[in-house]
Amino acid sequence: MAYEIIEEEPAGIKRAGFLTRALTGAAFALIWLAGIVIGLRWFVLPILCAVVAVIGIHEFMQLRRKFAPTWLNAILGFLYLVIPFACLMLLRNTTTEGLGLCLALVLSVWGADTAGYIFGSLLGRHKLAPRISPKKSWEGFIAGIIVSMLIWAIVPQFFVTGGVPWWLGAGMGFIVAWAGLGGDLFESQLKRRAGVKDAGTILPGHGGVLDRFDSLLAAAPVTLIVLLCLEIVVSLSGLI
Repeated sequence: MAYEIIEEEPAGIKRAGFLTRALTGAAFALIWLAGIVIGLRWFVLPILCAVVAVIGIHEFMQLRRKFAPTWLNAILGFLYLVIPFACLMLLRNTTTEGLGLCLALVLSVWGADTAGYIFGSLLGRHKLAPRISPKKSWEGFIAGIIVSMLIWAIVPQFFVTGGVPWWLGAGMGFIVAWAGLGGDLFESQLKRRAGVKDAGTILPGHGGVLDRFDSLLAAAPVTLIVLLCLEIVVSLSGLI
């Protein structure tokens, strides 16, 4: 996720970089949205998750190779990648309204990322975590929170039977934005310790899959846990 204070670059390089990032990001997002819509049919979503997990584990092991034995890094990478994707598939296929909730989750994470990048580039003045990720700004993060809250307030109205109270959706968006920030900073710390800018080079303009999925890796388990807790509260109290 990006909430960046961008240093000045030549206009041509900046436009080319933005175009590459936009095109690859759009293609990647469409593939993943299609996977979420299709779900378990033809094993589309599990295959997508498995491919990304394998690449992500490799990137994680490369980032950590100086700090722990290979076998330990493999185990940690497996937990870091597989548990969140398992939560995503559980959310998609075992909850009553899995499609709508998964769409809200993924769109809010990527929407917050995009808003953070744009507003951080234009308005970013106050650094959010200078020791971990110096280019991230509070202005970009606040823009990301607003977008995440809006997406969670709107998307369930169309994809969840009976809709979801807007305030509850907005609250979920707020939680998801903070969870995404935690995932982003965790991955940034991994890269900083390893002394690299990107986790990989597989996605032009985005780096590796960890750079693209860092926020979702944290947001997916948090979302599933919060929704399960809400379901338990509702079933016990009947207040909502």
